[in-house]
Amino acid sequence: MGEVASARTDRELSELRATIDSDIRLLRERITEDVDPRRLARRNPLAVFGALASVIAIGGVTTMRGLSERNRRRSDTDIDTLIARLGGRIDKLRGRARKRLREQLRKEIGEVEQPPKPKQMFYEAIAGALTAAFTLVAQRFASRLVGDEDLPTETIDTTARPSRRELRR
Repeated sequence: MGEVASARTDRELSELRATIDSDIRLLRERITEDVDPRRLARRNPLAVFGALASVIAIGGVTTMRGLSERNRRRSDTDIDTLIARLGGRIDKLRGRARKRLREQLRKEIGEVEQPPKPKQMFYEAIAGALTAAFTLVAQRFASRLVGDEDLPTETIDTTARPSRRELRR
């Protein structure tokens, strides 16, 4: 004897829900495995160390640049002393005019005290090469992180699922 259409539909829907629930559970397990840093370090140690090295390099370059800027920047008292030694009377200037004069002097002193151009170009070339190398390492890390190297060996049996036409009946 045949099954009632609504009972068959309910049974098929419950089977589909069970399949979807198991797929979601497997997906959540996979996500937790892929997010685990220890597992990631075991799978791709070179990529992890490369990413850490690039982060450290960026932090180091940023820190060094900030320190060198701070060392090169002259304080207001240094600028005032320089102006006084040259015979200027900065005390006659008020507000913005005094600030503009100090900033202009800082800018001009900075241009005079810059390292020689070939040396600066050499450092910039090295920084560019390091940035390119660390970018390559980070890209490879990202591609390995996203890539599925160890896919599950079990396959989903798609023939057991009813087609859309069967669900409409």
